[in-house]
Amino acid sequence: MTSDVSVLLTGTTGYLGHEVAARLEALGIAFAGLGRAEGFDLGEPFSLEEVLDQVVEGLDAPPLLIHLAAMSRMDECEAEPERAFRTNAEATGVLASVLARSRGRVVYVSTDLVFDGENAPYTDDDEPRPTSIYGKSKAEGERMVLADSSGLVIRIPLLFGPSFDGKRGASDTVLAALGDARELRLFTDEWRTPLSVREAAEQIVALALDSTVTGIRHLPGPERLSRHELGVRSAEEAGLDPGAILEASRLEMPGPRRPCDVSLATTMSDQEGNQQDDEEVG
Repeated sequence: MTSDVSVLLTGTTGYLGHEVAARLEALGIAFAGLGRAEGFDLGEPFSLEEVLDQVVEGLDAPPLLIHLAAMSRMDECEAEPERAFRTNAEATGVLASVLARSRGRVVYVSTDLVFDGENAPYTDDDEPRPTSIYGKSKAEGERMVLADSSGLVIRIPLLFGPSFDGKRGASDTVLAALGDARELRLFTDEWRTPLSVREAAEQIVALALDSTVTGIRHLPGPERLSRHELGVRSAEEAGLDPGAILEASRLEMPGPRRPCDVSLATTMSDQEGNQQDDEEVG
């Protein structure tokens, strides 16, 4: 592992981004956040090149970009497919191009939703077959990052665990509803391999800082769970009655059919060991 790089980070204000930033700080690794305040708008891909070139020129070590920011709400992506592809794919291509010219490296955090849900569990070697605009745009972003031999794609599952504002992640949604005495309907027929957001952040940082790790890595959580099972477990662990968590089917949702089972697995033995020890990009 090496920290002899200048770390750049997108998505610092998000659920996962907040935890990745905290992990870098805990390790004493300085980083520069790239967001709208810095003139960094992923929805305008070709305005990014000049901005990022200026950032990279001022660095005193090769750049390492951990790219977390994305348009990730599935309903928004379906409603605005062109914006989804600009944000998740075209912008990623621009970033990857600048980093390649600068002899830098892009670590792109992707999603289990690049799979169609028909042949789980999915390993790092399985071919993406996305069914949604979100999944398709993220898969295209992956392709652009992997065009450079130093690139790394990290696919993550649904993330859970407390967030900085109590409003993000799979478990926060459940606890907020129950705290407000609201009924909540969660899918019994959609399976994922949920992972703690803090564990995800720790593993992403470790993989990003190791320049020998390239290609594709999966970060599955320790077990396969439906959204309903995860919600009930989150409630019980918080000491709340899960009775208001009702069963629902993904088939009731409007729009394209959600994948049935996008459980992740990994072919990498070191990652398997990490999982035994153990959001929304997800």
